[in-house]
Amino acid sequence: MTKPDVPHHPQISGYSHKINDPFWSHYIELVRNVVVPYQWEALNDRIEGAEPSRAIRNFRIAAGDEEGVHYGMVFQDSDVAKWIEAASYLLSAKPDPELEVLVDSVIETIARAQQADGYLNTYFTLREPGARWTNLAECHELYCAGHMIEAGVAYYHATGKRTLLDVVIRLADHIGTVFGTEPGQLPGYDGHQEIELALFKLYETTKEEKYLELSRYFLDQRGASPHFL
Repeated sequence: MTKPDVPHHPQISGYSHKINDPFWSHYIELVRNVVVPYQWEALNDRIEGAEPSRAIRNFRIAAGDEEGVHYGMVFQDSDVAKWIEAASYLLSAKPDPELEVLVDSVIETIARAQQADGYLNTYFTLREPGARWTNLAECHELYCAGHMIEAGVAYYHATGKRTLLDVVIRLADHIGTVFGTEPGQLPGYDGHQEIELALFKLYETTKEEKYLELSRYFLDQRGASPHFL
């Protein structure tokens, strides 16, 4: 598959803004120094007394790095994607080599967990591989995909690195083969809105019209009958 020709421009509109004022700067530094590091510890099950997340471990199992079974909710993957996106915004504001290395290590695991056809979801890969796309109302597949797409776009803009961007391009292309109006494709839309915004962001970055059209498809499907797959 030919990769879209995405220009290397990590500092573009929407990602290069800097905030420096007495109110917001305090909270940005709080997120940088406390929230994101705490979330990393939680994702890796290192918070004493807290229920384990196993979100990172799910990806390691799906990647073949560890043995085990999926743990957590159907939307557990989205916690990892949201953490990457948050870290990306911090990296856009100020370089942080240690944080960047940490994110890179997670991205490498995610890339190995992706299936050959582009599908990426640890719950269905590990627990119900035969049940993909069978419960859009409750199982958050498109929701998780959307958050991962947003993470890939954000990290590309923050660093210029496209490993995760390439992963989510393959994921979006897979989704485009599954859903639509062509023979053999499924109708439907996600029970939890997210994929629509993510596909639009992917379109903005790659300039590939197919992602804009797929976003429009899901928006037009919402409210149609039958309501869900």
